[in-house]
Amino acid sequence: SKNSHLNSLSLILSQTLQFFDNLMCELSSKAKGLTSQSTELCSTVRNLLQAVVQLLETLTGCVHYVCSLQELSLQSIHSLPSSVLWVVKSTFTHCKDSESVYCGHLHLISDLLQAMFKETYSLQKQLMELFDLISISSASSEEDITCMVSGICELGTF
Repeated sequence: SKNSHLNSLSLILSQTLQFFDNLMCELSSKAKGLTSQSTELCSTVRNLLQAVVQLLETLTGCVHYVCSLQELSLQSIHSLPSSVLWVVKSTFTHCKDSESVYCGHLHLISDLLQAMFKETYSLQKQLMELFDLISISSASSEEDITCMVSGICELGTF
């Protein structure tokens, strides 16, 4: 049933966020030592970036699936928008700060950084589509709505 899918999604999301945060943390720490000479480290950073891109693609697919469900309420998917907003914000910030994060070695990973940016943009677009579909019913708490709106405003999408 739809509800059991959404409950499973909620459980998976918290683990996904933890995994995402670990990936981003690892990425930032490894990126500091990046040089043309360190081929092993370069390979590790590229693999981490690839993992982030795949995670973003998967999240985009999840949001797309949720968009296909009928009669969505904010309450039934409350953890999804905030989780996805966090991922979008974190990856856009990583891309924005990439000059300093990768200390002048952007050319080694620019293709994957570009892929990450594009996939984050797709995820954001899919999330906006979800927001359009959500019926903010009387079941939605003011707190849910405020949280969602403040997240969008932080992104600067308004």
